[in-house]
Amino acid sequence: MIKLRIQGLPDEVEKFSEQLKKDGYHFLMESDDYPNRNSEYVRRYVEVMLDEDQDQ
Repeated sequence: MIKLRIQGLPDEVEKFSEQLKKDGYHFLMESDDYPNRNSEYVRRYVEVMLDEDQDQ
């Protein structure tokens, strides 16, 4: 399992998350978007299952 912090503009974060799912990554957890202070950027936390984790 890998923990990721995705950061960017809200639309970019959404598109990137959706692309990961389309590419076959299985999300164990996906947080809501959290706004960054004094910025238009947001961050989202995800936990992604790796193929080798599924074999165990």
